[in-house]
Amino acid sequence: MFTSSKKRFEQNLEHEARQGILLEVDSNRQWFVVLAHYTLEELQNEGGAPNLILFRKRGLSSVARMRLVVMLEKSELFIGDFTSDIEDKGYGNILLRNVIKLAELLGSKSITGNLSASDRDHFDKLKYLYEKFGFKVDISGNTGKILRKV
Repeated sequence: MFTSSKKRFEQNLEHEARQGILLEVDSNRQWFVVLAHYTLEELQNEGGAPNLILFRKRGLSSVARMRLVVMLEKSELFIGDFTSDIEDKGYGNILLRNVIKLAELLGSKSITGNLSASDRDHFDKLKYLYEKFGFKVDISGNTGKILRKV
């Protein structure tokens, strides 16, 4: 017998809560954000490179991902990559809100990252997004850097 979409979503939610760090659940239970493959304690004590922050919507697999690096020696959270299968749905907003939340939980002093030359056609969009969340954005030619104090 097939499992309903709602039941499958709830099962995925429970599984992710056990496996990683459940950062946020939509009040309408349409999506949730988790930090995969690391616990908060592991990151606080050892640092690491969580493979993904996952965004999931009922009935879909992950639709937006952000790769991070926790650098304890610098007290910094580095955004390595952001990808989404679907654009202009607010997924970047959700993930950035949770990156800031994670940085606060870890006691990080800053969040940094680079804008890749492969994204140069979207620099204006990325600049707007990051600045909306309090990041300083410095674009020079085909690359850029982002910085936000926590």
